[in-house]
Amino acid sequence: MKIRIRGNTIRYRLDKQDISALQQTGRVEADTIIGAQALHFCIKAKDIANATVKLEAFGLHLSLPQQQVKQWTETDQVGIEAELPNADGSLLTILVEKDFKCLTQRDEDDSQAFDNPLAGHNC
Repeated sequence: MKIRIRGNTIRYRLDKQDISALQQTGRVEADTIIGAQALHFCIKAKDIANATVKLEAFGLHLSLPQQQVKQWTETDQVGIEAELPNADGSLLTILVEKDFKCLTQRDEDDSQAFDNPLAGHNC
């Protein structure tokens, strides 16, 4: 799982292994170790109507509707987007997307990434 945070937007990118775990167990998790602590990220498919997010001391837990997750993981749909209201009146935008292989060579293992639909096209 890759996570990018910019302003009030959190973007998750899930590769084939992440999506398989989400389909089989209803959850996918990742930890980032910072010193002696772990920063924990979790996405769960739940029987709910709308996405929710919960921030804990060392974790961020995103819950998505099961039906929405099922449709996304079983089709060529690229992502799921949700906008959640914050207490100050602003919105938190959540994007959960399939991770595509990079179009340019990087020093990064993307063997579990999805084939990029733009591969072979001139940009």
